[in-house]
Amino acid sequence: MTDTPNQTPRKPEMIAYHVKDRGEEKDAVWNRVGAAWQHRDGKGFDIQMDATPVDGRLTLREQKREEYHEQRKAAPTREQEQSRTR
Repeated sequence: MTDTPNQTPRKPEMIAYHVKDRGEEKDAVWNRVGAAWQHRDGKGFDIQMDATPVDGRLTLREQKREEYHEQRKAAPTREQEQSRTR
């Protein structure tokens, strides 16, 4: 989320997870479904969703800088994504 193409993308402040409870005996299942960027004035967030859960709950958690960089390294580039769809 940038204002101009020359700016470095800001890392999301929060990661959105769909959390599905599986009962008292089992751990809940957490799936990443989006991210949230804080507004520059600090009074709100823009949330980008990659999926929209219809049940369970949506949880926003802070993202640590190291996790962000590791995820960026592992994510396919736009060119790789486009070549898959051709």
